[in-house]
Amino acid sequence: MKYKIIIATASMLFLFSCTGLKKTQVEATEKYAVATKGISRVPSDIYFRIYQLKAESQTLQLNTLLATNDQTKESIELIKNDYEEKIKFMSIAEEYSTAYMIVEKYATLVLCLINDKYLKEFNKTKTSWQGSFEKMIYRYNAVSPTKIPSSVSSFTANVIQQLGKMKIGQLQKKYLKEAIHTARIPFENICDDFIQLDSLKIKSELTTLPFYLDNNYANFLENVRAYEKQGNNPYLFYNQYTPIYTSWLNQLGELNALSSNTVSVFRKLKTTYGVLETFIDGNGAKVIPPEIDDLMTAYGTLVETYQKFQTRKEKLNAAALTN
Repeated sequence: MKYKIIIATASMLFLFSCTGLKKTQVEATEKYAVATKGISRVPSDIYFRIYQLKAESQTLQLNTLLATNDQTKESIELIKNDYEEKIKFMSIAEEYSTAYMIVEKYATLVLCLINDKYLKEFNKTKTSWQGSFEKMIYRYNAVSPTKIPSSVSSFTANVIQQLGKMKIGQLQKKYLKEAIHTARIPFENICDDFIQLDSLKIKSELTTLPFYLDNNYANFLENVRAYEKQGNNPYLFYNQYTPIYTSWLNQLGELNALSSNTVSVFRKLKTTYGVLETFIDGNGAKVIPPEIDDLMTAYGTLVETYQKFQTRKEKLNAAALTN
C-alpha cells in the first residue's frame, strides 16, 4: 500500500510538471518578452546616437579645417586622430551594450517557446546562438560586479539542444516557466544597472552635448568666415550644413524624450517581472495582470516617440529642400 501511495504521488507530480500553461499565461509571457526585446535595444541606441551626434559635429569641424588648411602633414594627422577616437568609442560602446544584448537574445529565446512563428524565426540563427550568448555573458561577468550564473547558460543550452526534437507544445510545457524563473535575478540586476548607473551616464552626456555641438558649430562658422575672407564664396557651406544643425536640435529633443521614457519603462520591467512570475506559477488566474498591460502601454509610448521625431525629421528635411 505504501509503495502504491508513493507511485501515485510521483505520478501526480509528473502530471503537474507536464501541465501546460493557460492561454492567458502564455499571452502575458509573450507581451512581456516582446516589450523586453524591444526595450532592450533602446539604451544602446541612445548611446550610439549620442556618439553619432558627436562624430558628425567633429567631422563638420574637421572638414572645414581641412578645407582651409594648406598643410598636408597636419591634415593627415587630424584625420588619423579622428579615426582613432572613433575606434576607441566602438570598443567602449561594445562593453556598454553587452548587458542589453544579453537581455534581447534571452527574450528572443523565450519567444521561441511561445508559438511556431517565433520558433521558425529563431531557427534561422540557432546554430550560432548559444556560442554568441555565452561570449556576451563572459564579457559581462568580466566587468560587472553582479554576475550572471552558469545556470543561465546551462538552461539555454538545454533548450537549444531540444529545438527540432520536440514540438512547440512540449517545449513550452517543459521550459517556459523555467525560462522565467532562471533569468529573474540577473534580469533585475541588469535593469538596476540601467536605472542606477547607465541612465545617469546618458543624462550626463545629454547635459553637456548641446554645448559640445554649439562649440564645434561655432568653430565651423569661424573657419567658413576665414574661408570667405580669402575671397571664396561660402554659400555652399552654409547651404549644406545649416540643415544639419537643425537636425541635431531635433535629435537632441528625441534623445532627451527617449532617455526619460526608457528609465520609466525599465522600472516597470523590473517591478513587473515578479508579477509575471507569480502569474505563470498560479493555476486559477484567468485575467492578465494589469501591470503587464501597463508595461505594454509604456513600451508603445516609447515606440511613438521614435515615430514622432522621425516624422518631424522628414518634415524638416522636406523644408530644407524647398528653401
